[in-house]
Amino acid sequence: MGLRKFLIKRLIIAVALFFVILIFNFFIFRLPIFVLGMNPMSLYTTPQMDPLTIESLRILYGIPPADATWVDWFNHFIIYMQNMLTLEFGESFSTHAPVVDEIMARIPNTLYLMVTSTILAIALGIVVGVIAASRHGGKLDTALITISLSLNSFPVFWLGMMMLLFFAFYFPIFPLGHSTSWPPPTNPIIYFLDISWHMFLPVLTLTLAFFGGYMLLMRNMLVEVLTEDYILTAKAKGIPERQVLFNHGIRNAFLPLITVITISFGYVISGATLTETVFAWFGMGRLLFESLTRYDWPLSQAIFWLIAVSIIAANILADVLYGILDPRIKYS
Repeated sequence: MGLRKFLIKRLIIAVALFFVILIFNFFIFRLPIFVLGMNPMSLYTTPQMDPLTIESLRILYGIPPADATWVDWFNHFIIYMQNMLTLEFGESFSTHAPVVDEIMARIPNTLYLMVTSTILAIALGIVVGVIAASRHGGKLDTALITISLSLNSFPVFWLGMMMLLFFAFYFPIFPLGHSTSWPPPTNPIIYFLDISWHMFLPVLTLTLAFFGGYMLLMRNMLVEVLTEDYILTAKAKGIPERQVLFNHGIRNAFLPLITVITISFGYVISGATLTETVFAWFGMGRLLFESLTRYDWPLSQAIFWLIAVSIIAANILADVLYGILDPRIKYS
């Protein structure tokens, strides 16, 4: 099967998966209603409110009545599917603002944080992985593996709180939280410096927490490649070891990382819920946490929809890139 047929097949599977996610997305946020019989209007109204006002709010937010039948829920599901497919996410239950506006206000901060930390974690992991593999079995290799495993096993929220404790409380070099100073600087250069200052500790936390996985994968792939026959042949021909490592070893060991790296960027849009909460970062992860705690299902399901689309797209892109970069791949 050629790349074009494989891509068509993957797109069909992706569309089917997308609809399954939409159905799951509908039921998961309404489970308390189905299982516990909870009336969601009780979270956003008070007993003192006029019944007509409550009914108007219920109709405005598209919430089925407390005595809704399966026909009412089916109609509600059809409207939900239409809205999801036409990007009509409605209004937030908690802020009464359009869901699209809530998300668009947070996405830039999440992209600043996640793209920067992901790139740094990947770069650091690859470099340290190459160093460890080149010293395979030695003390440096053991030390680097121990450090990476230790950092990778620390809870990210604990690591973030330690960063705040030492570098924002004991030694107040960086701010205790938030994305920018208040009010935000109007000068673009000062704004960039200000957000970089606020972003330093959360980026450092995420980089240290996640680089270990890339390091171990790169190290293991490179150790495996360095035992291949063509590597031994290159060494036997007298090619310098550094040239063998970079021209033959790293080049082939890097291919399996393509999938992991591409999918990692698919998760960028979801943010880092724990890290953003610890640092009070005005991003998507914190927005998701707030929407779940407030039972704000229009906002929650829109965020999950966005995450699902980005991850599905990243998986397709990873398959295509792997096939382009490695001509040995045979699609089936």
